[in-house]
Amino acid sequence: MNPASRDPRAVDPSLPRLLAYVADLELEVDRLRRHNHLVQQEARAALARIRAACQGADVPAAMAEVGSAGAHLTGLLDDLRDPHGYHPAHDQVIAIAVRPLAEQVFRWQQRLLGAEGVALRLELEADHVEWFPARLRHILDNLMSNALRYRDPDKEESWVRLGMRASAEGYELRLSDNGLGLPAGATGKVFELFYRAAPARAAAPGVGLAVVRMLVEQSGGSVTVDSGQGQGTTFVVTLPRFPVDDFLL
Repeated sequence: MNPASRDPRAVDPSLPRLLAYVADLELEVDRLRRHNHLVQQEARAALARIRAACQGADVPAAMAEVGSAGAHLTGLLDDLRDPHGYHPAHDQVIAIAVRPLAEQVFRWQQRLLGAEGVALRLELEADHVEWFPARLRHILDNLMSNALRYRDPDKEESWVRLGMRASAEGYELRLSDNGLGLPAGATGKVFELFYRAAPARAAAPGVGLAVVRMLVEQSGGSVTVDSGQGQGTTFVVTLPRFPVDDFLL
């Protein structure tokens, strides 16, 4: 048997794109499940605040509390609303406004991880990229989740910085943080499935960065990491350009 025939990619060169699309769908199911859980949790908390406020005798204070709870829940629902074309089923290259997408993903991860005190810094040399919207959102979602999860509680200020540069060949995304960083010798392991930089009891199963590498590499890009213990972490993602309206799966 020809060894090349054992590799499905030698028979079907579209397999890498298909795998990335399937990964998008799996991630979307997980994202919607987490969204639903968070909405239920926040709705219960808002109702509890309203119920407690209505039991008090101070009517103006109660109305202010009701308004605050309603505004918080409305803001959450706004952050969960996706623009048209951001579902993996619409697997087509479109112009994506990076700033609102990054801000939305960051606020969502802040709520999910209880990291409201972390600041987002954007250094964008271009306002738009022409890429796959669902895939880009999943990449940002996992990288920002990692940065917020491993923030350093001992530092006076915590931040996450997203930089973006565009060239004729593609885009470079650089996501940095001033968090805990990685221990010596760990940078080569962070993209392994189930790897966790923190102790097992303090961290969720490490699948996010493995997903980032898969989505990036199967789209023709690359991802690297630079980190030092106590010095934060920087991920550099390069994404190739694709013709708009000419890359349907």
